[in-house]
Amino acid sequence: MDKSQTRQAIQATISDLVSDFLYYGRKEDPQLPVGAIEEAVETGVFTREEIIAEFIIHLTNGLK
Repeated sequence: MDKSQTRQAIQATISDLVSDFLYYGRKEDPQLPVGAIEEAVETGVFTREEIIAEFIIHLTNGLK
């Protein structure tokens, strides 16, 4: 794969990860079902910025 293809593959994988985080991974999750994350953001339990910060922490640790 060339750089452009690699970049596109990474972008598609990130999109899949977000879809899984917000929907597909929630379908069978009794503790955090579909819509629970959005509801937590809407009600102030967790902010978008806090969710993004968690991703940054874990991705940074994973890329070391």
